[in-house]
Amino acid sequence: MSGLDGIFGIIGVGCGLYCLYGFYMLRFKGEIVQSLFLPKDVNAKKCSDLKGYCSAAQVPVLVLGIVVLAYGAADLCNTYVREVTEVLAVMIVLVFVSLIFFALRIKKINKIYFGL
Repeated sequence: MSGLDGIFGIIGVGCGLYCLYGFYMLRFKGEIVQSLFLPKDVNAKKCSDLKGYCSAAQVPVLVLGIVVLAYGAADLCNTYVREVTEVLAVMIVLVFVSLIFFALRIKKINKIYFGL
């Protein structure tokens, strides 16, 4: 075992929690986490309909957060508890699918609410 065995699991858990934080901010605070949803040169305050944006962006970020968090947990389980290579292979595919879903939906939502 090297010192970096669980690094992808830790990164996955961290990214999943950050996505869930973005969901929390949209759902309960009505704020856009700019680093998660918008390009860096776009001001989040220029949204044409903040409530509509928050409503539309909740599902993609929630799906991505749950899937990436589950991947991180599966990777850590695979590294430190017992081998679950089949589950890990399925989770990797799910991460890629949910990442593509997130990117396409957020791009469409940003086009509607920010004119990007």
